[in-house]
Amino acid sequence: NNIVQDMDTLHLIARTVSDICDVADQQDVIMHGIDIISAFDEIISQGLRDNVDLSKLRTIMEMESHEEKIQEIIERNKEREAKQELKRKAKMFEQQRREAAKRGMDPNLGGIGSSGSMLSGGRISGVYEPLISREPEPSRSFAAASPAPSSAASFSSGARGMKLGRKPKGADVLGAMRDEVGLADNFANNLNISEQAAPVNAAPVVPALPPVDMKDVHVQIEEHITAIVNRDGGLEQMEVKGDMSLIISKPEYSSVQLSVTTDSSHNAQVKTHPKIDKKRFQAESVIALKDPSGSLPLSQPVGVLKWRIVSSDEESIPFTINCWPSPTGSGTVDVNIEYELTDTKLELEDVVVSIPIPAGVQPTISDVDGVYEVNRPRSTLDWQIPTVDTSNKNGSLDFSVPGDDAGAFFPVIVSFACKKSYYGVEVSSVTASDGQESVDFSQNIALIPEQYAVI
Repeated sequence: NNIVQDMDTLHLIARTVSDICDVADQQDVIMHGIDIISAFDEIISQGLRDNVDLSKLRTIMEMESHEEKIQEIIERNKEREAKQELKRKAKMFEQQRREAAKRGMDPNLGGIGSSGSMLSGGRISGVYEPLISREPEPSRSFAAASPAPSSAASFSSGARGMKLGRKPKGADVLGAMRDEVGLADNFANNLNISEQAAPVNAAPVVPALPPVDMKDVHVQIEEHITAIVNRDGGLEQMEVKGDMSLIISKPEYSSVQLSVTTDSSHNAQVKTHPKIDKKRFQAESVIALKDPSGSLPLSQPVGVLKWRIVSSDEESIPFTINCWPSPTGSGTVDVNIEYELTDTKLELEDVVVSIPIPAGVQPTISDVDGVYEVNRPRSTLDWQIPTVDTSNKNGSLDFSVPGDDAGAFFPVIVSFACKKSYYGVEVSSVTASDGQESVDFSQNIALIPEQYAVI
């Protein structure tokens, strides 16, 4: 063994990995695994070093095959011709069926003049045209164009006419494509890596709230909030949509009454279910049936209340983000991001603020409240705050990255979980239909960020 050559080979392998991967961590290696293996195969052949350097290796890896392009064009043309031929034959058979019907023949025989017709010299000895050509033609399968007759007769002849059921032209190509796709799917399904890379451009995952122990009367309150703020702090869009569902498990609770509290400071558009007494809800904030003898369906969620809040007031944003990128003039950008919980009645959990960063760079963090993570596949810096409430309603993150484009750090995407309602909707008590007996109940409240961003 030549130790000097082996060391040179190892150096080339190390430089190849760093050249292919932006940052040679586990996620990057997983994402570029095929490219890395192909590069290794070009460097070492049958245990021996090939005469390549990094520049030649780049040329080989980026090289396009002219023959492969020609082959792909040929295959596409074959597939297109097969489809056109299929349509033409299907149209011809349909015309034959119509002609057979006009002549009083059975159209289901697919061009056979009578039950006693025989093939002679490659032609059908019938009484109508068009005749099936005796010229050799690529056969096609017409099962997709029209249903095959349930009782189709089989014929044999020395002439090479058209035959139903023969393997179509191009089937080998399509079958090979299906096999390759199946192999790729099996490989993806069987891939078991403890730390897989996240999909590129995927939105941050909204954390799931823990399950609630459901009682015989369960109330589900869910709100979806959309807040779009421009980078100057102006409000572009603010909307909250909410609904309350009721799940009854026992018949004796099918006509219960719910006492509801809301935040009257929000100008909300509220709608009740047609079976709910709307006037009583407006006067007493009680959800009850119009007909006391009526009942709600059992063991299924029933929407009893809906509301919608639209605002153009910047003060209505419950959680604000200020992003200040400042180019230094020396090839770097200093970025300062601050958050503030303006609606102090809310408690946010698992908050993630995703800031776009240039691909392949490593940000330098100077100050952070909480923790951060660089998401290489999505090219974002994910700022994570476990809890944001009245005791932790302000925080900041300071970092710098190479570059000079201040607009490269938008849009900033925010995700969180919240167990309180923006509208302040909450069921305070549940009573029987007579309003006297108190009923044990459970409720689950969730405020979900549908689209929360600074653009």
